[in-house]
Amino acid sequence: MEITDKSFFMKFNDAAGRKLRPMTAGFEEKFGHLSNEEDEDVFRQLAWWLWEAERKSPSKETGEDEIVRGILAYQTAFQKDLTEQNFHEAVYYLSEILKGPNKKTMTVAYRRVPVAIFNERGRRIYKPPESEYVEALMTSLFNQIRSLIREEMSLSEIFYHASLIHLKMYLIHPFVKNNIKAAILLEKWFLSEKLGKTYIKLPSEKYYAQNKDRYNTNTLIGTMYSNVDDKRILPFLLMLPESLKIDDVGIEIE
Repeated sequence: MEITDKSFFMKFNDAAGRKLRPMTAGFEEKFGHLSNEEDEDVFRQLAWWLWEAERKSPSKETGEDEIVRGILAYQTAFQKDLTEQNFHEAVYYLSEILKGPNKKTMTVAYRRVPVAIFNERGRRIYKPPESEYVEALMTSLFNQIRSLIREEMSLSEIFYHASLIHLKMYLIHPFVKNNIKAAILLEKWFLSEKLGKTYIKLPSEKYYAQNKDRYNTNTLIGTMYSNVDDKRILPFLLMLPESLKIDDVGIEIE
């Protein structure tokens, strides 16, 4: 599966294409003309949902430091062009601070160790590519993103390719941790390059967090990177348009 592949676009367009124009108009009306203070408040709320989308342990609460770092990640995407270097800067902010005698920040370099995705019973359900292939796969991904940014597209095509970017990065799993957060931000960053910076504020992370079981099911389209089944990608591609229906990004901190 490549993010430039248009093989499944017609099915995506038939299912979601006609809904996108009115839904994006509603989103832009609500989020497109906010003050700097209002933007930061939206980023604060989205940062909470972004950590919630990745959070696996119900007992782990999102702290203020994580919220502040999330805001900095959004501001990086809001203010800068989508490049691999700027993406790494944003991922730095999405990384946890490791506690210990030396207090060093988790690396944001592409992983050099194997990783896997496990279900709640501890059984491995997906094996990403071996670490020696990750850098080349991510270089190819960003080369294709640059090509797509230059290409003229319809609104439906933009959402289609944004979703493919998210899914492709998730399947590569290029980092030791924080892959869901990074994939969500990358997806929206691409939208913002094509449709305007307002789309950094799209509350897709809230939709993914509230539909985590569906997210996990829809990303599980193979047991390893080498046997991913492209024919199963449509349910995931249709999730991003659904997030346009969310008009309240309010967080749920007790």
